Amino acid sequence: MTATLLRHCADDTATARLGAELGRALRARGLPPLRIALHGELGAGKTTLVRAVLRELGVRGRIKSPSYALVEPYSLEKLDLELKRSVQITAYHIDLYRFSSPDEWLDAGLGDVLDGKSLCFVEWPERAPGLPTADLDIRITPRGDSREVSLHSGSPAGEAVIDGWAYAQAHAG
Repeated sequence: MTATLLRHCADDTATARLGAELGRALRARGLPPLRIALHGELGAGKTTLVRAVLRELGVRGRIKSPSYALVEPYSLEKLDLELKRSVQITAYHIDLYRFSSPDEWLDAGLGDVLDGKSLCFVEWPERAPGLPTADLDIRITPRGDSREVSLHSGSPAGEAVIDGWAYAQAHAG
């Protein structure tokens, strides 16, 4: 079974609000290690969404687009219930736009980053057909000045994030 969440974003501000909501949903699930794939044409709002998620998760300072560096790492604090204290984890924002061959992501050393043990946001995953399956698949489709955003789960962990998010929305008040 897969979970799906569809949202309309009227502008960049609404896209950033959606990103903040996703950040809260990830935090509510304990910041699980997830691969999050982001699809959409140039300028669709992928980086805007990721920046808002990272801000909501506590990243301060400049959040750069990974277009030129390929990967931008960010340190996050996560509450470890077993250790009963905060621990540092790394979130990775990856941009594969410049890739041209299916194995280039492996040649770039991204196999270690995308091993399922980190929180990874991957823009342009279709440029690397051999990537591991995403836990959350986000598609951003421009509609004039607005955007349609669809989130689909690709794993039980992704489904839990979407289901928890939908539950929190339904019971917000």
